Amino acid sequence: MKKFLIFVFILSFSLFSVSCGDSDDNGDTGDTGDTGDTGDTGDTGDTGDTGDTGNTGNTGDTGNTGDTGNTGNTGNTGDTGNTGNTGNTGNAEAECEEGETRLGDTVCGSDDTGLLYKECVEGEWVDSERCTCDPGDYPNVCGHYAQKMWFTANSKVATIDMAEAWTRTYLHLVQEQQEDQVTVHAKICNITIDNSMAWSLRLNMPQSFADALPLLEKPSWLVDNGDGTFGFEQDVFWEIRSIDPNCYGDDPANYTLPEIPTDPCVEDWDNDGVPGIKVVATGLMSGTVHIVQKSSSAFRNGWFADDGETAGGDIVWTDVQEVVQTDNNMLSGGAANSMKEKSSHFEGNANFFEQVKIPEGSDCFYVVQNAKTLFSSDPKKID
Repeated sequence: MKKFLIFVFILSFSLFSVSCGDSDDNGDTGDTGDTGDTGDTGDTGDTGDTGDTGNTGNTGDTGNTGDTGNTGNTGNTGDTGNTGNTGNTGNAEAECEEGETRLGDTVCGSDDTGLLYKECVEGEWVDSERCTCDPGDYPNVCGHYAQKMWFTANSKVATIDMAEAWTRTYLHLVQEQQEDQVTVHAKICNITIDNSMAWSLRLNMPQSFADALPLLEKPSWLVDNGDGTFGFEQDVFWEIRSIDPNCYGDDPANYTLPEIPTDPCVEDWDNDGVPGIKVVATGLMSGTVHIVQKSSSAFRNGWFADDGETAGGDIVWTDVQEVVQTDNNMLSGGAANSMKEKSSHFEGNANFFEQVKIPEGSDCFYVVQNAKTLFSSDPKKID
């Protein structure tokens, strides 16, 4: 019996020893928690030091989440932000292209109301000698203006003699001045046409027509009349509409308009998918025509008030149109217009312009919305 008890005691002690040894081996797996030390690599992420708390876990598996600390290394991908330094390569690039110009912020002019233009020199912007406003001994006519141009014509469309036609054009102007020399930057805002036979046929310029027209640069000049008054002149200025400028170059006066839509010079300025600019005819022969146009205008007997607020004068003009496409063959001949010096329907100038100063920053919307208060009444009601 004693031998049996001794055997049982020895057997139990052996089992206890084996059991304790297995738990020590599990502790070794806890050593894998030391892989939490790999979390120290998380020290590169600084937050990885919190991985040391994983040592508390000889639950260690959570320590393995310390490996996520390694994702802190992905934080180093923030260094890829240094690729932003490639932006510094921009410092090696030119700020501008040789020959470019733009408006600067350096004040200039005889009355300090102008700004110097900047020009591109060896890749950098530098002040030029060109000032937007330097009136000298002339009236200051710089800045924003509204302008109305009125044209009276003998007009014929297709087989209908329209007798007398009237065109009113509103423009927004920005003027620059170098003493007597004035550069007018003009944008046509709106065109309205009417005639004395409108019941039979009337041509209508949709707003898309005016919107399609580019900004115009018109050289003009002041004239000192020697008596305290000043003239305002503008030489013949040509407009060739819906035609590639390369086709007429520096000689628009002698350019002959094409007559077919497939001519390579014809362009679709109003972006309606049809070459030419759209005009709508109403009346006995309604339809849509797409035209190209060549016109000229010049100021005569012009004047500018000595305070620079208002201007006016006469206009001489020409106009030629070609229909390149239409949905009514009876309109394919287009309109034949010639200047009429005297109207049969009203007194006074039949072809003239009016101009008035408007607030800085104004635009076409301002001009059209305020036209009735800015300008005198039309000599013939056409709205």
